[in-house]
Amino acid sequence: MVAYTTSRPWPSDVPLPAGARLFTADEAARLNQSRSFLLRLDVIAKLPLTSSWFPALDAGEAPTIAVAPPQLQRELRLMADNLIRRRRDLIQIRGP
Repeated sequence: MVAYTTSRPWPSDVPLPAGARLFTADEAARLNQSRSFLLRLDVIAKLPLTSSWFPALDAGEAPTIAVAPPQLQRELRLMADNLIRRRRDLIQIRGP
């Protein structure tokens, strides 16, 4: 399962949904991403563990794009825990 991400700009006059975290261009660069992006922990996708979704899988590789630093891991875990405990009704699970 993976959280939804998008690099489409979020409207500045619209509040972020519960479970969403905007990453600036600098923060994104530290995570090996080329531009700012929005992470939505309230939108989860079930992805099949197949080479069509994970091309390096057949090669026996498990490439890592980036590892979140401990501070960011704590922040996202707290955000996810709060979402699950207090706003579970907002969580969308998509996919097969």
